[in-house]
Amino acid sequence: MTPSLEARIDHAMAALHTRAATFTLWVALSGGRDSTCLLWLAARTVQRYPGVTLRAVHVHHGLQPAADAFVASAQAACDGLGVALHVERVRIAAREGIEADARRARYAVFEALLAPGDTLWMAHHREDQAETLLYRLMRGSGVRGLAGMPARRALGAGWLERPLLDASRFEIDALLAEEGIPWCDDPTNEEDLQDRNYLRHHVMTPLKARWPGAAEQMARSADYLREADELLKALAEMDLAALGGVPDRLPRAPLCLLSRPRQRLVIDMALRHLALTSPPRGRLETLLDQLARAGQDRLVHVDWPGGQARLWREMLFLLPEDGMAVPEASWSLDWDGITPVTTPLGAIRDRLEPLAGAQPALMLATRAGGERLRIDAQRRPLKKLLQEHDIPPWQRDRVVVVWHDEIPVGVLGPLRLAADGWTLKDALGLESSGRLDDE
Repeated sequence: MTPSLEARIDHAMAALHTRAATFTLWVALSGGRDSTCLLWLAARTVQRYPGVTLRAVHVHHGLQPAADAFVASAQAACDGLGVALHVERVRIAAREGIEADARRARYAVFEALLAPGDTLWMAHHREDQAETLLYRLMRGSGVRGLAGMPARRALGAGWLERPLLDASRFEIDALLAEEGIPWCDDPTNEEDLQDRNYLRHHVMTPLKARWPGAAEQMARSADYLREADELLKALAEMDLAALGGVPDRLPRAPLCLLSRPRQRLVIDMALRHLALTSPPRGRLETLLDQLARAGQDRLVHVDWPGGQARLWREMLFLLPEDGMAVPEASWSLDWDGITPVTTPLGAIRDRLEPLAGAQPALMLATRAGGERLRIDAQRRPLKKLLQEHDIPPWQRDRVVVVWHDEIPVGVLGPLRLAADGWTLKDALGLESSGRLDDE
């Protein structure tokens, strides 16, 4: 027997309560049919859990004349149930299209609201899941995308849950009618300009006319795909561990021994660990082709929005997108050796002090070439020091040289060294000398 909406919410609330006795439960409330039904169910169930604070959040996009009516409907629903409502007005930054941009703005609001242990409920249901599957199919998504929306996932410091994901729109309509619950209809739902509305009216409607159980079957397929995605993630984690378990650097040779699909999987998993975006399929194939042909001394560099990959010394480095320009060679800044400063290469919080005597005036400058530091009573070329410390080539121009009386006395950045007669301390006060064996 299919559980009722009330039973689904009872089960979801009980599961939350087993994790924590006291927390805030947020309901994402648009004022429309589905979210109003979810709020009504949550308000009735939460009465049995005195440690749970129920609140609603409405995101005001201001994208249509009816936006204020949605706020009024959400407020009326909350007032009738005795639930506090938080309304957040947002501006949509045009980037990927109105649907994607509005979604990004909503989730940014939700993430900012959630404190550790909090949960946000969203009212997505079975038909939403089917539409998501179709939408992502049209975008050429892989297994993870076609798995649809998860019933539960982390969101910021808290969690996002969809307790009605296996319920139907028919069940929601029936409960609203039976209980006489008012809600506000979005007039744009009848339009087909937006992709999801088009799928709803012109694809899902005829599909359900031909196959009445289409939404349920598509949601079931999404469940199977989610299970397959979990298995693929487990395989990728195994491969990542076998490659050393360090996600930002993967050894080329053993990586290339894997099949091409497993190479794609493990790189994608490594990027997920690093919170970096995955490259488009074409860029990823370019990277894998270059890795397969790379020799010992060949440099590989592939960029994509949000990330980059570089090969150096037979190690594939996965890095954030390179948005930092190398500063002009003429850049310099006076420094007292103690006060934190901001440079074109980032913030410096180190302290560089002489081992004897008063703290002198220093100057910071970017690397110009030819600098030499006195280390262990020898004047060592900075170029050689960078190589000996395994600083990758793309970082070697991003060091800051510290000068005193036209003599280099320290290096800051990816290489941190103090010349003889000086001591370098990090933000925690730990010392580092100029010795090459100093760890």
